[in-house]
Amino acid sequence: MTLFSKRIIFGALSIAIIVLSALFSLTPLYQYDPHQSSSQNFAFVLIFSYNAAIIFSWLAFGLSGAMAVTILSIMLVLLLNLKVGFSGSYILILPYLATSYLGYRWWNRKNGLYNTCRLKIEKVGEDIIVLSNSINDKKNTVSSVEEKLKRYAALKEVIDSFSAQLELDEVNKLIIEKTVKILAKPGRALFFMVDTEKQELILSASRGEERVEAKRGDMFDHWALKNRKSLIIEDITADFRFSVDSIGDLKGAMGSLIVTPLISGDKVIGILRMDSAKEHAYTQDDLRLLDIIADLGAVAIENALLYARTQELAIRDSLTGLAVRRYFIERLDEEVKRAAIKKRKLAILMLDIDHFKDYNDKFGHATGDIVLRHIAKTVSSKTSEGDIVARYGGEEVVVMLCGKSKIDAVAEAEEMRSAVKDSPISLRRHAENITVSIGVSSYPDDTVIEEDLIRIADERLYKAKAGGRDRVCSS
Repeated sequence: MTLFSKRIIFGALSIAIIVLSALFSLTPLYQYDPHQSSSQNFAFVLIFSYNAAIIFSWLAFGLSGAMAVTILSIMLVLLLNLKVGFSGSYILILPYLATSYLGYRWWNRKNGLYNTCRLKIEKVGEDIIVLSNSINDKKNTVSSVEEKLKRYAALKEVIDSFSAQLELDEVNKLIIEKTVKILAKPGRALFFMVDTEKQELILSASRGEERVEAKRGDMFDHWALKNRKSLIIEDITADFRFSVDSIGDLKGAMGSLIVTPLISGDKVIGILRMDSAKEHAYTQDDLRLLDIIADLGAVAIENALLYARTQELAIRDSLTGLAVRRYFIERLDEEVKRAAIKKRKLAILMLDIDHFKDYNDKFGHATGDIVLRHIAKTVSSKTSEGDIVARYGGEEVVVMLCGKSKIDAVAEAEEMRSAVKDSPISLRRHAENITVSIGVSSYPDDTVIEEDLIRIADERLYKAKAGGRDRVCSS
């Protein structure tokens, strides 16, 4: 039963007692006889029934209602006394007051307990709200930590991917791919390699639907390159480091960005960047992750460059920069097979420096090295893309001309010979005109066997030397 229902019942009882008692005692139907004990007893019952009405009124109506019932009870007793002359009624008024006082004490104590309970409930409610907010904060923190754990766990995959890749172009693509995957933010990812000699940026890889207009980077990329620092801009129109006028066309097309340099040793080797058309798209945590990816990417790029240099050393002569003999033989085998399949021409030029021993004897072996480098540079400058120039041994240089007939090969050999002769070299302050002799062989005109191509070219080389040097021999 609810508190409201109880109040209705107690209120109804109180009013019923007052009304019934008053009606019965004050109507002509009731005749009081002071000499009859039964009449006296009934009068006393009526009078004392008001005490019950007072008690019920405190339970039902509170202070104002109980005081009204108390006063009404006193008035009814006084009216009864006036009507019937019931002696001692004034003394019976005292229990009404006592009952009302006790009711007041009870009501006051109940209100005190109610207020105390209400305050405690409010305090509990506040504690519940605080606890609920704390729980939500903890949930958000846990969610944030879980997201960070996922991101940092993905960095292990980045390390594994970078470690397994030694091709520079593939490493550049991996840097962009992993950046987009780990940050998982909307926008565009760009990676620029740095030309360390010219200190210029060159776009190497990108990801995003937006077209990259600045292939050499913009002011933000150059700021990171110059200052060797990471950069986060939440709103490009409100950043104090860049004026609105300098932003120009970027305003509207770009809202926020993060940029970080890839540093190896004391050099910046790349710039990694993400940008978005929306403002406040990136956080400091995003920038920290970008820094980590950049550090890992810098190591991967250094490994790729080191691998490329190692590969280069394996196929390049350290003195002249030309391919080594072993690499040339391997490529000759491949190109002869390819020429056989595609039915195309191929030619070999065997070149030797005339009187090379005289230069060593006259100026020393260091001078001989200078001559070799000069010949290598001059011959290489006269070849086309796809041709292979190698140091075959000592002062001999061999050239493979892919897709060229014998007539074209002879013409190119003559051009090389003339270029060498017409470019004197200074040796110990003396201008010396170097000459070379060249032997030419052709596939399939002379042979279809790669070993015979080299042998025939070599024989014709010595035939050119025997014929007076500084000439080309093709038959």
